[in-house]
Amino acid sequence: MKLRPGMLRAALAVAAVAVLLGGPAAVATGRFGADGHTTWVPVAGPAGAAAPGGDAADPAAAWATEAIAAAAGVQAEAVNRGDATAFLAAVDTPLQAPMRRRFEALRAIRATNYTAQLEKAPVLEAGGWRATVELSFCAGAPGCGAAPVRVPTLWAVNGEGARLVEWGSSTHYGPRPWEVSELRAAIGNRVVVAASPRYASRLQATLQAAERAAEKADRYARWRPAPARYVVYLAGAEEWSTWYGVKQPAWAAGYAMPITPDHTEIVLNASRIDGGEAFNTLTHEFSHVSTLSGVRRNYTDSWLLVEGMAEYVTHVGRSAATYPWLSGTRRYVASGGWPGTAALAAPAETASVGDATGRYGVAYFAMRRLAERFGEEKLLAFFAAVARDGRQPDQVSPEIFGVAWAEAAADCDRYIRSVAG
Repeated sequence: MKLRPGMLRAALAVAAVAVLLGGPAAVATGRFGADGHTTWVPVAGPAGAAAPGGDAADPAAAWATEAIAAAAGVQAEAVNRGDATAFLAAVDTPLQAPMRRRFEALRAIRATNYTAQLEKAPVLEAGGWRATVELSFCAGAPGCGAAPVRVPTLWAVNGEGARLVEWGSSTHYGPRPWEVSELRAAIGNRVVVAASPRYASRLQATLQAAERAAEKADRYARWRPAPARYVVYLAGAEEWSTWYGVKQPAWAAGYAMPITPDHTEIVLNASRIDGGEAFNTLTHEFSHVSTLSGVRRNYTDSWLLVEGMAEYVTHVGRSAATYPWLSGTRRYVASGGWPGTAALAAPAETASVGDATGRYGVAYFAMRRLAERFGEEKLLAFFAAVARDGRQPDQVSPEIFGVAWAEAAADCDRYIRSVAG
C-alpha cells in the first residue's frame, strides 16, 4: 500500500482473497441470422480449443462439442496472429461489437500463447448449447504463470458449425479488465501497463516508473523467478468498482490481485495515483509479486510481514527520516491505539486514513529494525518461514534470530518509539 504525502490518501492494500466469484452469467437465446452463416474453417492448431469427449450415443451432442471446440480454436489462433476477421467470423451480429472490443484489448496488452478449451461437453438448453470455455494467455511475453479465465458461453449449432451468441461473466476473479473495458497499453522490457483511453496519456510515464520499480522488486525474487512481465492496470472510477469483482476499502487506491499462486496483476486507482507517486507505489506492489510468488496459502494472518516487507523493499537504502509516512506513523503511535509490533493487524475496511498510514509505517519500521539488528538475509529467512510457509513466529524466531519473538518484537517497539517519538 502507498499513501499520498500531504493529502494523506491511502494506496495499495494487497487483496489476498481465497475465492471471489463474478456474477452469474445471464442466459440469452440466439439463432443464426437470416443472411446465413459467415464462412469459417474448423481448424484447431496448437492454440486451438481442446474438445472434451462428447456423448458418443448422442450424435447431436458429439457434433456440438466438436463444432464449438473448433470455433473457439479458430478464435484462439486469430488472437495469436492478430486476425480480427477470423476472430469475429463465428460471432453472432449482436455480439460483434463487444467481442471486437475484447479482441482489441487482448491485442493491446499483447496477449501471447492464447489458448481456449472447453471445460466439459456442452449442454443443450433453450436457445442453444451452453459451454464454459477456459481461456489462458500471457500479457506482453510468453512465460507467465497460467491465469485461466472461465467464461460461460452460449452457441447456436447446426450442420455448418457453431456460432457464438452469448458471452457471460467470467467466474474466476472476473470480470478481468480486458473483458469489459476498452484498453490502450504501453509495453516495456519488464512491465505491461494498460488503461482506458481516458488515461492513455499517462501510460508512458507510468511505464517508465514501472520499469524502474520492477528492477528494484526483481532483486527480492528469492524463492521463485521474477515474472516474465509485471501487469499493471490503471482504473477509472467505474473500472475500480467492477474489475475482478473486488470491493476495496475507502482508503485504498490500489491493490495486488493474486489470481493464482504464480500470477498476480496490479490495479491502481488512476484518480489517486499521480506520476510523482508511481515509483514507490509500483515498487511496493511489485514486491508483493516477487516475494509471494508460488505461495499456496492464505497469508492474511501475516499482514505485518507481507506489508512490512513490501514497504521495506520500496524504501531499502533510504534514511528513516525520509520515510513519507513518518508523520502518520508518529500520530498512530501517539494515539494509544497501537497494540505493539507483535499484535499489529491490517487496517479495518472502515479505518481512517491516519490509522491505515500508521499501521503501514509501523510494519515498515519493524522490518527495518529486524534487518538492521539481524541482517537482511535473516529477515528474508524469517519472512519465508512465516509469511510463505505459514509457520508461527514464536517457533521460527529462536531458530533464525536466536531470540524469542516476544523479545525481537519488543525491540522493534522500542525502535519505532525512538524513530516516531
